[in-house]
Amino acid sequence: MKIDTFIKLGSLAFGVARDEKVQELLKMAHKGAKRRGLLQPPTSPPWGNQGRK
Repeated sequence: MKIDTFIKLGSLAFGVARDEKVQELLKMAHKGAKRRGLLQPPTSPPWGNQGRK
């Protein structure tokens, strides 16, 4: 990929991320994920805590 193409894609992605409608959509998704508990840290390590106190 040429460097100028990479720069154009980066500026396009940055422009989309700065769009108000996209930001509002991301805020709504973030609030919904928090409300459903999807963004909570795990209560125990994934390998388990068998027999330890």
